[in-house]
Parts: sequence; structure tokens; C-alpha cells
Amino acid sequence: MNKLGYNNLDLFTKEFLNLDLDNINIELKKKGYFAFSNAINSNVISNIYQDATKRKINLNNNEITGVYAEKQYFLTNLLTISKTFYDFVTSKIIFDICKKCLGDKFRLKALRYYETYGKHHMQWHTDNKTDREFAHIPGIIFIFYLSDVEDGQFQYLEGSHLWSGEKACNNYTDEFIKKNYSEKIKNFKFPSGSLIIYNTYGIHRAKPVFDKNFIRKSVFFQVDSEVENSEPIILNTEFITKVDSDLKMFLGFGKKSNYEVHPKTSINSLPLNKVTRILLKYITYRFLRNLKLLLPKKIKIILKNILKLN
Repeated sequence: MNKLGYNNLDLFTKEFLNLDLDNINIELKKKGYFAFSNAINSNVISNIYQDATKRKINLNNNEITGVYAEKQYFLTNLLTISKTFYDFVTSKIIFDICKKCLGDKFRLKALRYYETYGKHHMQWHTDNKTDREFAHIPGIIFIFYLSDVEDGQFQYLEGSHLWSGEKACNNYTDEFIKKNYSEKIKNFKFPSGSLIIYNTYGIHRAKPVFDKNFIRKSVFFQVDSEVENSEPIILNTEFITKVDSDLKMFLGFGKKSNYEVHPKTSINSLPLNKVTRILLKYITYRFLRNLKLLLPKKIKIILKNILKLN
């Protein structure tokens, strides 16, 4: 246990646990962001990555899988499959950061593991929105990298959280940012396990990359001071070992969860190569299955014995 009373050495690095939380809050208020390289232990990153990518996508399969939105992949139901992530997001230090920055009321509003691929273009935007678009709701975002990031990094417009609310606008063009605020763009090229916390009013994006083989792996979760609604938070109750008032509030026990899940996807947002792969697998299986049914019984027995020998 460190000097602040945290015993999460299995989740966070010793250096991160020794931080003064007041400094995190000061940085967030002044700049709109706080970043720390190598905040999370490598085994935590490895476990969450394995949990999140165990079953990427499978049509007509009654299991937890993710979705593709063109040049990105998302898994929003991480709390159903990853005990490591549950322990991380409900840890005392995460709760204490939320209390320090947001006050006594805070709720998990959205979460996702996501992969960003080359040729994806993300618009500059803010995250203080609901199904009603722009919303005056204080909140903070936690992003941590599951891969080393030398390109396609998270970018944040320093100080933008102080004035974006006056514009009541969520989205900004590349041209507007380049013309007016290019000197305020902060880049976060960090190794795997690094953590970035930022104000939801801040304007940000992932830097576009044009290499088709590029991939950035990250986890995102948003915590807001408004506790009455959120995106649906689906949870494996096996992960819960202790229930107190903070946990109930954070996970929204008994509260609405009917905000639209991000991203909005359908079969139309599935990349062509994924559709082709799934269809080829399906057609091959159905063909071989039907062929097997047509074979004489003696040949079926012979094939069965051959397969046993192999």
C-alpha cells in the first residue's frame, strides 16, 4: 500500500499511485488534460487486450462480440468479459480522481475498447454530448493505450475546454482548427500502458494516418457528473465482490441507461473484406455439410475412421 492508501499495485505502476491527485485536478482545470506515461502495468494491458479481442465478430452467434464502423473496430461490452477491466475502472484511485475533478456525484457514461485503422479520418470534436447533441454536463474521459503510439496519436486542443461551451458546438472542421488554433494542438505519442485524462469540453481527435496497415489500440471510458442517464452498461455480476454507494452511483444502479450506443453500426458499416470472409466461411461450411449428407453411409463411416486416425 502506498502513502495515499492505494494497494492497486497489480493494476497501476508505483509511480502513478504516488501522484498527488490535486496536481491532476489542477492540470485538468488549466490545460484540459493530464497525461502520464506508463501508468498501467503491462499484465493489465495484456489481459484487457486478450479479453477484448477473443471473439472479434461473428454473425448470428449468441456471444459477446464487437462491431466494425468502417475504419474502426469497437467492443462496448467490455464489462461483460473482462474482470481485469472491471477491477481497473472501479478501483479506488479512479473513484478518487472522479471525486477530485467532478465532486461527489459521478457516473460511468460510456466505455469501449477500440481499434483505429489507417485512412480513418476523425473530425475534431468534444464529448460533452448526449442524444440531444451538445450538453452542459461536466465530465472527464480516461483513455489508455494498448499499443505503442508513434503515429495516429490522440490530439487535444489545449485550453479549449474553457471556451467550447460558449460556442455550444460539438464538431469542428480541420480548416477551422488549423487556421485558428494550430499552435494549441498537443500530441500524445506514448507507449502502451500510458493514460490520458481530459475534460469532455475539450476539442480533440485521433491524428489521421494514411498507411493502410496502421492500427492503434485503446480503451476509452467517460465519467460525467450527471448521474440520471447513460449508454447501456452491461455487466457480468460475477465480477462484483463488494457493493457500496459509490459503486451503485458509478454503475447507475436503478437509473436510466437509454442514451444511444456509440458507434451506431449496421451491416452497411462492415468493411467489405470482413463481409467476404464471413460469407466464404459460411458458404464453405454449408456446402461441405450438405455434401456430407449426400454421401453413402459406408463412405461416411470410412471418412469418420480416417479422421479419428488423424
